[in-house]
Amino acid sequence: MKKSVLFLAALFLILFSCKDREKDQEDTVASEDQSNYEVASDRYSDLSDEALNRMESLDFDSWGEMLADNVEYYFPDGDADTRTILSGKQEVIDWWKNWKKNTGIDKMTFTDRVHIPVKANTKLNYSGLTGVIVISYFSNEMIYNGQPANVRTNVAVHYTKDSLIDRFYTYYDRTPILKVVNANVLDIVVKRDSVQEDTN
Repeated sequence: MKKSVLFLAALFLILFSCKDREKDQEDTVASEDQSNYEVASDRYSDLSDEALNRMESLDFDSWGEMLADNVEYYFPDGDADTRTILSGKQEVIDWWKNWKKNTGIDKMTFTDRVHIPVKANTKLNYSGLTGVIVISYFSNEMIYNGQPANVRTNVAVHYTKDSLIDRFYTYYDRTPILKVVNANVLDIVVKRDSVQEDTN
């Protein structure tokens, strides 16, 4: 059991230790009788699985019901200081609705899912958060205008005390998507949104 916890902690640190932050000693060091990390309840794995079910259905209003008002969604298009970040529940939902409308997505399917629920007892580098995080990895098959794009995806989701998602970190190779769509999906959504605002 102890080996499993250490493995999960190591995996978690790889995903989250993108940027060092100075902290007081009391924030970074657990007490002698408390581990920095422990296995969290499987209930959070079930929540993450439900979130993926709603997302792959392309029903982003339903998916949004699982998000906290102050949610932040992180794309894998840069480093800690340069990646694209959506802030706030409405911005996140609106972005994904525009993605659905503007990219030609026909279908999205998540398979071979694995969820690892971890509880952080001390503040983490980069996020500065404690509490429950679920690390998930799965295969994502997207169909854009009839053309498939297969991407192995890793996400790390943080939950509030009310079991809502307030951080959504994504890690995946965007190359297959760029080849099928023939453009940066982030640019398509942002540019078309700007054009629509200018014409209204």
